Amino acid sequence: METAIDGTACAGPAAGMNVIAADVGGTKTRFVFADTDAPRRILHEGRYDSREFAAFDPLLHAFLRDSGLQGESVDMLSLALPGVVDEHQARLTNLPWLLDRQDLRREFGVREVHFMNDFQASALGIPHLQAGDMIALNQAGTDPGETRVVVGAGTGLGVAWLQGDGDELRACSSEGGHIDFAPADETQIEVLRFLLETYEHVSYERLLSGQGLVDLYRFTSGVVERDVVPAQVSAAAETGDEAAQRALQLFVRIYGAYVSNLAVMFKPRGGIYITGGIGAKIQPWMQSADFIDACLNKGRMRPLVERTAVFLVTNERVGVIGAMAEAVKMRQVE
Repeated sequence: METAIDGTACAGPAAGMNVIAADVGGTKTRFVFADTDAPRRILHEGRYDSREFAAFDPLLHAFLRDSGLQGESVDMLSLALPGVVDEHQARLTNLPWLLDRQDLRREFGVREVHFMNDFQASALGIPHLQAGDMIALNQAGTDPGETRVVVGAGTGLGVAWLQGDGDELRACSSEGGHIDFAPADETQIEVLRFLLETYEHVSYERLLSGQGLVDLYRFTSGVVERDVVPAQVSAAAETGDEAAQRALQLFVRIYGAYVSNLAVMFKPRGGIYITGGIGAKIQPWMQSADFIDACLNKGRMRPLVERTAVFLVTNERVGVIGAMAEAVKMRQVE
C-alpha cells in the first residue's frame, strides 16, 4: 500500500503523468515518485547522502534502482537544486555538480526536466503544510495572500519569497545568504575578526550553516581542528559542554538578527518560515529567549518585527513537496 506524503496510508495507483521530484541538498537528497493526478500518493521515496556521489546522474540511477523503477516510464523530473539555476543548466553551490537539462533527458529518457532553486521549492511547499508541520516562534497574524519569506540554514543559507495565492502563486529565489555579516555586539565583532583570519568575505552563510556552527564552536572553545561536524556540537551542548552551548547561543542570536533583517526588508505579512536542515534539529535553542530577543532587537523597527509571524518548519519534506506541487501546476497548464 502506498503512503501519502504526510505519512498516511492510501490505496490504489493513479494514472497520469509519472513524476520524480527531488530536493537536492549539499548533505542529503530526498526523492519521491508520484503521479500528478494524485500527488499526495507517494509510490516510492528515497533519501541519500549527496556527498557519496560524484555527480547527480549516479544518484538518480541509485534511486531508480532502489525503487525498482529502472526501465519504467518517467514523464517528468522536477528538481529543487541548491545554487544558481537557469533555463538550461544548474551549477550547485555546495557540491561540485553541473546539471544539464538536455543531458538528463537523453540519459534517462525523460520527456520533461524542470529546474528550480531549492528555496523556491521550499517556498512553494509552505502552502501545502499542515498546522502540525510548524511551530510559532513569534506569534502574529498572517495573511496567506501577502508576501511570505522562507529562510533556512543547512549546508548553506537560503532565502526565497512567495507572493500571491492559488493559481497566482509565485516563488522567487535569491542569494540572500551571501550578504555581509553585520555583528550586533562586541562578541560578534570578535567573531567577525576570527572568521576574517580564514575567509576573505564573511557572509551570513559563513555563520548560519553547518560549517558556520562548527566555526562558532572553534571560536568559543579554542579548538583549531576543522574536522568537527555540526551534530557533534549540538550533542556536546546537550551534555553540558559550555563552549558548545555558547556556540549555539551565538548561532541562534545571529539567526534571530538575520530573520529580523528579512522582516524589515520584505515586510512579509504572510510570515517568515524557517526551514533548512539545522533549525528543526535544534528546536529548543530556536525557541529560546536568545533567538527571539535578538529577533526583536530592531530599535525603531521593533514594532514591525513584532507584527511579523515567524515559524519554525519541522516537516523536512517541505522542499520535495514544493517540487512536486510545481510539477502538478505545470501539468495543469499544459
